[in-house]
Amino acid sequence: MQLLPSFRNTSLALSFLLLAGCAEFNAGWNGYPDRYNDPYAQSDFDELLAFGANMAKISPSSRSEVCRTLLKRQKNPPGAGIHLHLMVGRLLSDTCGDIPRILDGISSIPPGSLYDERMQRLIAIHTEALKRLQSVSRKVGALEHKQKSVQSVLESKDAGGSKKNETRLLREKLEAIRSMEKHLDESGDVN
Repeated sequence: MQLLPSFRNTSLALSFLLLAGCAEFNAGWNGYPDRYNDPYAQSDFDELLAFGANMAKISPSSRSEVCRTLLKRQKNPPGAGIHLHLMVGRLLSDTCGDIPRILDGISSIPPGSLYDERMQRLIAIHTEALKRLQSVSRKVGALEHKQKSVQSVLESKDAGGSKKNETRLLREKLEAIRSMEKHLDESGDVN
């Protein structure tokens, strides 16, 4: 008879444990991911600093992989954390997206949500660095375009120059043949 109350207490304890475990397991059952478990959703200064330091230490291919992950998450309505991570990542990898789009994302963050003065400074520094990077890449693009234009002009001149050289060589050969013929004709008249 004493076995029955002990069994009930054990069943009750197991039921509570099971319910607690299910509650933990189904924390995101409604389809919304738990943003606290997503490190890229965080917009904490120390986390961003750690993210940048880790990005700087990994290989370029691993950086590209991280950037692809961030860009995939950007397709959903991104929070401030995704924009900030892309901002930091773009300074270390070209695969983290287009600079104008990143700058637009950063400017869309409500100023009141960034109360940390260190974060505001970090954003100001990175924003200016991205603008400068964009300006330099535009200049490089313009120089590459000019270089291709000059190269094509030089190639067309070389093609024209080589045709002139060919024509000159052919004329010289023709004149040499004519002078040989003339010389042969003259030597034939002597006999």
